[in-house]
Amino acid sequence: MFSPPRQPKVVLFAFTRGGTRGGTTHPGTQLVTRAMDPAWFDAWRRGSLRTIAEQDLGAKLADLDACDTAHVITSEPRDVTDHGYLEAAWALVRELDPLVILDAIAMRYLPAAPTELDIANEFRLVFETDAVGSDRAHALHTRGMQKFGAPDLIALCTDADAPLVGQAIRELAEHVARGTDLATPRHALEVAPGVRWLVVPDVDGVGALLQLGNEARMIVDEDGRHLVALVTPIS
Repeated sequence: MFSPPRQPKVVLFAFTRGGTRGGTTHPGTQLVTRAMDPAWFDAWRRGSLRTIAEQDLGAKLADLDACDTAHVITSEPRDVTDHGYLEAAWALVRELDPLVILDAIAMRYLPAAPTELDIANEFRLVFETDAVGSDRAHALHTRGMQKFGAPDLIALCTDADAPLVGQAIRELAEHVARGTDLATPRHALEVAPGVRWLVVPDVDGVGALLQLGNEARMIVDEDGRHLVALVTPIS
């Protein structure tokens, strides 16, 4: 499936109360209780992470507040050719039967572990609220592609452009997560008949500014410009 083999990274937090519900720990995980380090533990449910938790968990936010134990599952396999490592990580989470889960690479909270692998839900698409640059563009990007040993994808666009650009990024990200490799230094992306965008290196370090913690690639038009003013807003 992956050719050449990839080197992904997975970090999952299984939050429980009083250890696992069965009262035992699980081999292969790092267990951290709030009593060990209150500041570290509470940082996962405060500030910007709490905003994400509110969006992702809704009424189950109270479950996150009630947790006092985190089982941290980290997987960094080498030379993988399929999604077996990711399926194994989620299987371990299900065994722990947590109240809440944090997928730290995709930065998303879940009320329960998925029962089967769904590539479309293994990364998230984020439209940053703060504009950057003189053209009032916003960063629209993936978060979580490191779980597939692949770079995250970023485009700078306006609100009006976001639906079109977001659809293209999501479709490309799914293909990459399933095994498509991005050509270097430029990868051509056919978005419509006669319309081609390019996936190029992130020479301006936008990924670092977004704190993606992963290599990133930028999506620009065929002339190397950001994806701004593709759609004319309705006045």
